[in-house]
Amino acid sequence: MNEKVWKITVKSLVLLPIGLSLWVLINGFDLEYWVIPVIAGLVISFGIVFWNIFDYEKFEDIDMSDFLESTHRVTFKYNSKNWNNILQMIQTPFVKLEILEKIGNIIKTQVHQKFIDSILTIEKSENEIIVDIEKKQ
Repeated sequence: MNEKVWKITVKSLVLLPIGLSLWVLINGFDLEYWVIPVIAGLVISFGIVFWNIFDYEKFEDIDMSDFLESTHRVTFKYNSKNWNNILQMIQTPFVKLEILEKIGNIIKTQVHQKFIDSILTIEKSENEIIVDIEKKQ
């Protein structure tokens, strides 16, 4: 439990500039009363984090393994059309991809991004296709 609280706190501190900016844009900033904008910024950033956590309830097909670690899972029904669509997207990507390994029914690719790369793992079984994405460690 302490680990989750720590992750929520860190993610909220990362988003603090957004909350602080919103408060300052609306109400201005006075150096004598700097505590109120900082507290308001923290409240707004905590609100953003919790809003994103509870926003996942709308999506029934996306399983949030751990929002705070940015790990997501989508499960598709297996059929040849879905599998061929996934293979075609990997062969002709619209983002920069690097195939790390392709072993049997498992394909692991790295999605290159500006700051932190992601690892996309696609696993095919008899009944379903599981797509996992997580940030690269």
